[in-house]
Amino acid sequence: MQKTIRKAESALQMSDPVIARLIEQHGPCTLFSENSLIHAPHFHVLVWAIINQQLSVASARSIENRLTKLLQTEIYELASIQALDDQEMASCGLSRQKIRYLRILCDSVDSGELDLDQLANRDNDQVFDALTALTGIGPWTVDMFLMFSLGRLDVLPLGDLALRKSIEHHYDLPHKPAIQDYHAIADRWRPYRTVSSWYLWAAVD
Repeated sequence: MQKTIRKAESALQMSDPVIARLIEQHGPCTLFSENSLIHAPHFHVLVWAIINQQLSVASARSIENRLTKLLQTEIYELASIQALDDQEMASCGLSRQKIRYLRILCDSVDSGELDLDQLANRDNDQVFDALTALTGIGPWTVDMFLMFSLGRLDVLPLGDLALRKSIEHHYDLPHKPAIQDYHAIADRWRPYRTVSSWYLWAAVD
């Protein structure tokens, strides 16, 4: 996996001087490193993504830390999430809406409606269709799952505000640029838009 990342970095350095500079400043990319999400179960990553929806990194991490302490494990598992009542979840900082989303995810996995193991064998569009069929999972959550759980290397999560702001800053885009402006820049990153996105996030962390 790390060889694949190095290959991606080499290609990006050739195709985009802005990303080349970010690679020099913030590399190497740790997307597939030993402690990364890519090694966690798919269910864990989906729970993580739901927690992180529309929150700052600091706020999401605070909730994750409280949930981890409550569960006494760093890995979110179906049975352990199901065992929590709404009050316990709320005490960790989860909103009523996100508690509902987690309940729906648990029910779908438990019933077999959503087979997480099969998602690795599907293309990105099929993964999108399978996950967005669940209330509470939208394009941003699917992109996080594709990137950080399935390790897909050509994902462009433009639903992420921090990524858009980083692109605007590093490429001197006007305020509220058209969606086509982002895509025009990102086209030069294919087929490694995930890796470029990682670096643009790293530059604003």
